Amino acid sequence: MTPEQRDAFLREPRTAVLSTLRANGSIHSVPVWFRWDGSALRIITDRGSAKHRNAVGSGRASLCVDERVGHFRYVTAEGPVRVEDIVTRDERLALHTLYRGPEAAEKIVAQGGHEKMVLLVLMPERWLPSR
Repeated sequence: MTPEQRDAFLREPRTAVLSTLRANGSIHSVPVWFRWDGSALRIITDRGSAKHRNAVGSGRASLCVDERVGHFRYVTAEGPVRVEDIVTRDERLALHTLYRGPEAAEKIVAQGGHEKMVLLVLMPERWLPSR
């Protein structure tokens, strides 16, 4: 997969698996929605969640995005992760628009809640794309 194909793949609404390291050294992996902005993977989570705590504690994460329909393709990114607190309305709207469309996204975001969330920003250092 070329970098251009990878970027196009990551811009599609796909569920990914985010892996972070717990304080005890075990791995925590969960499905997440994400948004690729061309240089970073952006994941929203609740403040105080395991994802949030682990990202703060280790400062690193990996995200695996795959496609199983048609032919199997995947991209895994690994690198440092920083936490932005709090999530802006616009950031949350952009994520929900990608996955749900503009009308549904506006309804969800209008209900609030982003004030209780943080943004995990994963800066890929290493890529593992399918061939």
